[in-house]
Amino acid sequence: MPSKDTYWLEISVSVDGEAAEAVSAILEQYAYQGGVVIEQMGDLNDPDPLALEPEIVVKIYVPDYEDTSERRRKIDEALYYLGRLYPVSEPRYRQIVDEDWSTTWRKNYKPFQIGRRVWIQPSWLEAENVDDDDLVITLDPGMAFGTGLHPSTRMCIEAMEELIQPGLSILDIGTGSGILAIAAVGFGAQRVLALDTDRIAVRTARENVKNNHVLEHIELFQGSLDSLGPSKWDIVVVNILAPVIVGLIQGDLLSYLSTTGRVIMSGIIDEQVNGVQNALAKAGGEVTRKLTTRDWVALVAKQKAPYPG
Repeated sequence: MPSKDTYWLEISVSVDGEAAEAVSAILEQYAYQGGVVIEQMGDLNDPDPLALEPEIVVKIYVPDYEDTSERRRKIDEALYYLGRLYPVSEPRYRQIVDEDWSTTWRKNYKPFQIGRRVWIQPSWLEAENVDDDDLVITLDPGMAFGTGLHPSTRMCIEAMEELIQPGLSILDIGTGSGILAIAAVGFGAQRVLALDTDRIAVRTARENVKNNHVLEHIELFQGSLDSLGPSKWDIVVVNILAPVIVGLIQGDLLSYLSTTGRVIMSGIIDEQVNGVQNALAKAGGEVTRKLTTRDWVALVAKQKAPYPG
C-alpha cells in the first residue's frame, strides 16, 4: 500500500473515440488498482451529438515503486504498435505528489456524454448537472465489451434516440456490456431482449443491468440469434462487425422485424458498406438512414414494402 510520501506517476495519452477503449485496455494492466481515468476534452455546450467524441484523454496512475524504465518501455512499445492502427499520441509522464492516490484517481474521473442526452458514469459518482430528460448509465471504467467510447456504439445510441418510442420492443444482438439494452429502457422501450454468445459478456451485462436498476425490464441470455426462435421486434440492434452482420442478414435477420420495424447495424468500416447493403438488398431490405464517423458507418434499415397485387 502506498504511503503518504509516495509520489505518483501520471501517464496520459490523447486519443479519439475509436482508440479510447483499446488504449484503456493497454493502460489498465499497468494502473494502480486497475484505475483508468477518461476525460472528454470537447465542448459540452456544442449541440452536435458527436462534438465530444474526437477529443479524449486516457490517464492512469502508478506509485513510485512501480515506476521503472522497464514498465515505461512496455507501455511505450504497446502504444507504438497500437498507433499503427489508430491515431494515438505518445504517452506523457508526469510526477505528482498527493496524500492518497489510491482513491484520488477516482476523484479525477468525470462522466462522459454520448449522443444528445446519454451520460456514462462510474458507480461511485452521483449524477450532477444533468437535465431532467438526460439518461445516466452506470458503467465502471475498465469494463470490457463496450463502454460507449467507440464510434460504432455512439452511432447506435444516436439512432436509438431517434427511433425508440415508449412501449416498443427491442432486440439487442451481441449485447456486450449491455449498454445499448440499458439505454433502450431509458429511452422508453417496454420489452428488451439482449443476447450474446460470450458467457462472460452476458455475466458482465447482467451485472450492469442490475446496477442500473433495470433488471425487471431486460431479459438476458447466452446464445446466438438461431437459438432465439421466431419472434417479431420493433427495433433490432446489431453492433458487431460487418462480416457477422452479413451472416445474420443472410440468416434471415429481417424476419425478426415487425411490419414497421427497423434494424440498426453498426461496427461497419466504410469499405465494407457495399457488402452489407448488397446482402440487405438480396434479403429484401433497404437502408433508411446512414450515419458516419470518420471511416465507421452505421445503417438503419427496414423491410421493403411488398408491391401491391
